[in-house]
Amino acid sequence: MSQDLFRAARAVRERAYAPYSRYKVGCAIRAASGAIYVGANVENAAYPQGNCAETSAIAQMIAAGETRIVEVAVIGTGNLLCTPCGGCRQRLREFAGDEVKIRLCLDGAVKRTVTLGKLLPLSFGPDHLGGRPADEADAAAVIAKRALRIKPRAVLILGSGLGPVADAVEGAVAIPYKDLPGFPRPSISGHAGRLVLGKLGGVPVAAMQGRVHLYEGSSTDAMTAPLRLFRRMGAKTLVVTNAAGGLHADWPPGTLMAIADQINLTGKSPLTGPNDDSVGPRFPDMTEAYDPKLRRAWKAAAKKAKVAIEEGVYLSVPGPSYETPAEIRAFRRLGADAVGMSTVMEVIAARHAGYRCAGLSIITNLAAGLSKAPLDHKEVIAAGRSGARRLVHLISAFLEETGG
Repeated sequence: MSQDLFRAARAVRERAYAPYSRYKVGCAIRAASGAIYVGANVENAAYPQGNCAETSAIAQMIAAGETRIVEVAVIGTGNLLCTPCGGCRQRLREFAGDEVKIRLCLDGAVKRTVTLGKLLPLSFGPDHLGGRPADEADAAAVIAKRALRIKPRAVLILGSGLGPVADAVEGAVAIPYKDLPGFPRPSISGHAGRLVLGKLGGVPVAAMQGRVHLYEGSSTDAMTAPLRLFRRMGAKTLVVTNAAGGLHADWPPGTLMAIADQINLTGKSPLTGPNDDSVGPRFPDMTEAYDPKLRRAWKAAAKKAKVAIEEGVYLSVPGPSYETPAEIRAFRRLGADAVGMSTVMEVIAARHAGYRCAGLSIITNLAAGLSKAPLDHKEVIAAGRSGARRLVHLISAFLEETGG
């Protein structure tokens, strides 16, 4: 993957404007979306004032609406490696974590790879950027300090209006996301934005009360980082929930659907960019995105909790606009049973990290074209909350059935 960055950096170097030093530099940066942005050094008559190549590349990335760097390549002139200057290292750190790899290149190829943290042993960077990966050590330290004895075996992600499920957690310790580096910062009503640790159904859980969505402008890193942290803490099962639109006229609002499979129409993946081999393989298998044994456990739990449950395929779109009737007809032909704006990113990231995944949708409304009523997010939240009690009984029975 680094070869495309090398080629981009070498190509843009030839367009550098360096009439005074005669030293041309090219830089290519890969953003979280996978897109590559390039820049060359620009000198002027006030040399050494001007723009470094890294600064020019960052400006291109920001102009495109991105704020997260995942990889960098730099190439100078001649036979010596060119490392970013001190100012550019801090500029890069504004949009990248210490773990980001800097590829130092010569004309032939990438010759050396270092991390930004190695270049900046005393680096600093902002915590307000939603796409910055979690500093796992800091987040883990906060969790250990406030909930030392709780070691989650299962992670719950609670969708729109489903936050009340967290109220049923026994011995609960609640930590706002803002206190946990790298955790998401939800901006949508119905998503409280806090982590609740305790027991549900006798199983130690980490319940994420609220999530972020692509339409909020969030990086997929904000969805991935907490899952990786909990995996390293020993969690093995992920239970995702969401509020969804139903694609069957005979599924009234309030219907519960165990997710059998998913369709990703967001055009995004949380695995875009360099792969972290310590987390999972470059090309994870998604044949059984939702674990078959856990899917059977939903049915057993529903019988035990005396709750009716359907099973179907969940389709995710970017949002935030609701779908058109024509889109809904197309989704039904694709084999979808419910549609929403979340979940698939989290399940892809979780499967990559080795989780067993189980999913549950609460049908909060009939999708466009199946009902004469206009779609309204307030009604989605209200329907989610009204069904939360049944969801508590079902998830508790599910955790008792599976043991986490």
